[in-house]
Amino acid sequence: MTSLLEKIVTIIAPNYCISCGDQDNILCENCLFSEQNLGFPACILCAKPSKDWRLCKPCSNTSGLRYVWPAALYEGNFERVIHLLKFERSRAAHIPLAAAMQAALPYDDWLVVPLPTASRRMRQRGYDQAVLLAQAIAKARGLPTRLVLERVQSTRQLGSNRVQRQKQSTKMFCMMPRANVQGTKILLVDDVCTTGATLTAAARLLKQAGAAQIDAVVAAWQPPKS
Repeated sequence: MTSLLEKIVTIIAPNYCISCGDQDNILCENCLFSEQNLGFPACILCAKPSKDWRLCKPCSNTSGLRYVWPAALYEGNFERVIHLLKFERSRAAHIPLAAAMQAALPYDDWLVVPLPTASRRMRQRGYDQAVLLAQAIAKARGLPTRLVLERVQSTRQLGSNRVQRQKQSTKMFCMMPRANVQGTKILLVDDVCTTGATLTAAARLLKQAGAAQIDAVVAAWQPPKS
């Protein structure tokens, strides 16, 4: 859908906040930031307490990631908005999620890189939600964004356990032709982090390709059940 068509649709059928009913946004600013109940920072891969969402040393060494910042927990309105974006073709749902994600970030000079969605699901939705989020974050921060990863495995991870997800993600991505990340500081963008297997697969590949530093931001985090 083009931006012009989006504007026309918004005028004809404006969005309403799913929480309070206010017009013009699927999740208004007040409801958006009232739900960011993350508690204390943690290593997003093992859930051990950390400083400023930095990965613990063992997880950082094995994944290639330095920091992973979540905007919120995967629950409540954030879970509902992500479901709208991923499964109900609600393209506008990326707007409040991207706002929360960029607000969770410190400032740095990253190249913003989305984790690509499987092409079959992108065709079904009509868009790649990670690309929409990455573009919005890059625009808000004045940062460059580029597609450097290509999805080569389309196995659906929804409903898979931790071991299954890690196995599925082993060969999930490849570098796009002529992609050059040598010496680059990269910010990976994805919607939900459950086990971190997808982020890890991408980060390892980018490290092998010469990236100098890899951080990530996700709209929501689903910590492991204790």
